[in-house]
Amino acid sequence: MEEQSGREFIERFIDATERGDLEALASMATDDIVMEWPQSGERFVGRQNALGAMSAQEVKPQPAGEPRMVGAGNVWVLMMPLRYGDEVHHYVGVYELRDGKIARSTEYFGAPFPPQAFRAEFTDKG
Repeated sequence: MEEQSGREFIERFIDATERGDLEALASMATDDIVMEWPQSGERFVGRQNALGAMSAQEVKPQPAGEPRMVGAGNVWVLMMPLRYGDEVHHYVGVYELRDGKIARSTEYFGAPFPPQAFRAEFTDKG
C-alpha cells in the first residue's frame, strides 16, 4: 500500500468511526483482525468481536481536535484528542494494514495529568 493511499485509508477510517458507520468499518478490517487495548488488558480477535467492542461502548468518543498521522506503507500511527463526556483523553492508535485493510490495531487512551514544577524550566514557553 502506497503512503498516500495508506493515509487516505486511515482518513476514511476516522470518518467512518466518527459517523458510527459499522458497515464501513467492517469492510475496512480483515476477518482475523486483532484489536488490543493494553491499558485495560483487552484483546479482541476477529472482525465481529472488534466491532462488537466498539459498538458496545456506552459513551462514544468524539474528536476534540485535529488528528495527526505518521506512517508509511502498512504501518500508520494516529494521534488525536478524544472527548469522553466531559473529559478529553489523548489517543494513540498503531494500525497495521494487510491487503488494504486493518489487520491489527494497538490503541492507547491516555488521561491528562498536571505538569510537574520540577520540569517547568525545560518546557517550551512559546
